[in-house]
Amino acid sequence: MDIMTAGTVSFTGAGAASGSDIHSTLGSTFAATSSSSLSSLTDYSNYPLARYGDRTYLRDPENLYPLPCDVPEIHRQSLRTMMLLRVFGGPFCNPQLTNRPPKRVLEIACGSGLWSGLCHEYFARRGHPNVAFVGIDLVSLAPDLRKQGVNWQFKRHDLRRNRLPFPDGYFDMVFIKDAGMCPSSPAQQASGLEEPLRVLKSGGILEVWDSDWVFRSLLPNPAPARKTSTKDQELAESTATYTFSPATPFTKAQNRFLVDYNTWAEKAFDQRKLSALPCATIGLSFNSEVDVLENVDSRRIAIPLGDIRWEREGQGKDAKGRPRKALTAEQSTIRRTALLTVIQMIEGLEPILIEASGKGRDEWDRWWAAMTTDLLHKSGLASGECLEVSAWWGRKK
Repeated sequence: MDIMTAGTVSFTGAGAASGSDIHSTLGSTFAATSSSSLSSLTDYSNYPLARYGDRTYLRDPENLYPLPCDVPEIHRQSLRTMMLLRVFGGPFCNPQLTNRPPKRVLEIACGSGLWSGLCHEYFARRGHPNVAFVGIDLVSLAPDLRKQGVNWQFKRHDLRRNRLPFPDGYFDMVFIKDAGMCPSSPAQQASGLEEPLRVLKSGGILEVWDSDWVFRSLLPNPAPARKTSTKDQELAESTATYTFSPATPFTKAQNRFLVDYNTWAEKAFDQRKLSALPCATIGLSFNSEVDVLENVDSRRIAIPLGDIRWEREGQGKDAKGRPRKALTAEQSTIRRTALLTVIQMIEGLEPILIEASGKGRDEWDRWWAAMTTDLLHKSGLASGECLEVSAWWGRKK
């Protein structure tokens, strides 16, 4: 049965409100369903979604995806997408695509389809308006991008299934972003690239963007990552971010609330057999496909979550050894956006974090209030805590 014809079991709340295209879709999808039927409590195919408080989650115990599937989460993902396009310099990192645009693109776990829409605009501005985009996801959140002039098709698909619903060699590019909590993703399985590569043409491009789910702190004055191009380093300096590699000096998070979160997240993910550090798995996945992929490369960027003490004190230097200047309005906005998406992610993970922490409801609410006050208003991130984001790409032989 197509998952989007299924209902929800509401434990403590009502369905989502109607409104825009996304809100209307969710309003019909999350329509109130009778929970009096005993079968609805165990029929995960017909009733895959559940309301916990005022959020909507997948409730299948065999699907370990811990984030919500609702409007607030899609808004968080949209903020993260816009921020990533700025710090990466565009909708993809593979330089080959700039002069050789693909004809047909698959976006896996497309969410609202925002990336596909922005990628269409990128190519259209360069004289290639007819690139075809296909988005797949478990829940239909994407509006009809055809109304915006995009050659667009959405296909509902349960990403837990082993096989993508496309023939071999169908796409010129496959793009995956922020799917690291999906158990079947390349962020969680060393074999997670098998299906994306199957549907990719010879000569096609596979690109994956993701981030780790626990946090570290940058040590002062990190050198640019080796092999960073001048263009990429200039972009990092203009966005007040840092290129990094395995040799970059990090230390454990210093903020006590992020220390708490890291402890609980690692415990919760371990219990669900998920990796809280998916970026290492993605790198291994690409490197293990040497018989299939060539021209494999990556970019890793640390986005500070606040005003760093050693930058503020004039100790920070750019790649040329010059003292870093005070943050511009745009640079501050990038960091603030990164922080907001982190706080929203913690909020979305609340059910599993409460379980892992052993806190009662009142205890959790006090911790949450103190955490948001510290991170948003008390400069609690001055020790260099960062959101680490990474991109990998390669060309199918």
